[in-house]
Amino acid sequence: MTRNGLRGRTVTARAILVASCALFVTTSTAFAGGTLDVCQQINVASYQHYLEDLLYTHAGDNRGYGPEHDLARANIVSTFESFGFDVTLEPFDYSGTEYYNVVAVKQGSFLPNSRYIIGAHFDSANNPGADDNGSGTAGVMEIARVLAPLDFAYTIVFIAFDREEQGLHGSDAYATAHAGDDIRGMVSLDMIAYNSGAESVDLYGRAASNSVKDALADAVADYSGGLDLSIQGSMDASDHAPFEWQGFPACLIIEDWGNPYYHTQSDNVDMPGYLDYDFAVKVCRSVTGWLADAAVRLVPACTADLDASGDVGFGDILTIIGAWGACSEACPEDLDASGDVGFGDVLAVIGAWGPCPL
Repeated sequence: MTRNGLRGRTVTARAILVASCALFVTTSTAFAGGTLDVCQQINVASYQHYLEDLLYTHAGDNRGYGPEHDLARANIVSTFESFGFDVTLEPFDYSGTEYYNVVAVKQGSFLPNSRYIIGAHFDSANNPGADDNGSGTAGVMEIARVLAPLDFAYTIVFIAFDREEQGLHGSDAYATAHAGDDIRGMVSLDMIAYNSGAESVDLYGRAASNSVKDALADAVADYSGGLDLSIQGSMDASDHAPFEWQGFPACLIIEDWGNPYYHTQSDNVDMPGYLDYDFAVKVCRSVTGWLADAAVRLVPACTADLDASGDVGFGDILTIIGAWGACSEACPEDLDASGDVGFGDVLAVIGAWGPCPL
C-alpha cells in the first residue's frame, strides 16, 4: 500500500511539474516586458476608432433602441470575433422583448473554469451616449484588443451588456444565469471619458468587494500614468451591482462626477472639447493592469518561497504537492487563499518564479 501510494504520488507530482513548466514558459513569454508594458499598448487612436466609428456616438445617433442600437451590437460582435474570441449573444427578456448581451470569452490555459470579467453597457438613454456609455464599451473593446494575443491562467470574459438604462436588466440576467460560475472578480466601466478637471476616478462597491476595489486602486496607482482616485462605498447603479447581488466581488470604475451632458442629446463625440481621450486611456490602462495581474495571479516572491531556499522554484512546487488538499486552518501553502492547496497555488509559485528579493 505504501509503495503503490508513493508511486501514484510520484506520477502525479511529475505530471504537475511538467504542466507547471509548460505554463511557466507561456506566462513568462506573454509578460516578458511586464504588466506595465502591456498597459502601455492601450492607445488613443484605437480607442477613439471604436468610440467614434463603431458605436454610433455622433450627434443625432440613438443607441437606445432601433437600427443603430442593433448595428452597434453587431460591430461589437465582429470586433470581438476579429480578436479570435468565442463570442455569443446571450438572450434575456425585457418587457416582453428579447435582447442580448454580447459575451466574448478568452479561455484560460491553466484554470479555465475560474474567470475574471470586465463589462460595460452599450445601450444609451435614447441619445448618442458617447460618454454614457460608449466610453466604457470602447474601453472594453480596447482592453480586449491588447490582451487578445497574450496567454492567461484564468479565463477572461468581456461583456457588452444591454438594457442597463432601464434597470441593469442585461447584467442582472447574466449574473443570475451564471451564479454557479467561479467568478473571481468583475469590473464595470461606466462613463470614463469626461474629465471634470480633477484627473480622478471613483471606485464603487460593497465592503464584500474590497478585494477587487483595493486591487483596482493599486492598478490605478501603478499603471494609469497619473490618475487620482477615490474609493467609495456601495452604489447599485451600474452593471457591477448584479454580480454583488449574487455574492461575487465586483467594482464600478467611473469618472469623477460632473458631466453636464449626462443623458442629453449633447452627449456625443462632436461636442467641441467635450471628451478627454487621454483620460479614458488612463482608465483603460488601469483596468488592463488589474485584469492582467489578476488573471496571471502573481504573489510576492518571498511568500512563495515555501522551502526557504532563497528562491522560488521546483522545491516550492514539491512543498505544495506535499500539502495537497483542503486546509483545516490557515496554511502557508495556500497561497491563493482558496481554502485548499491545489493548482492555484502551483500557479502562484510560477508567477513568483526566481530569486527571492532581499
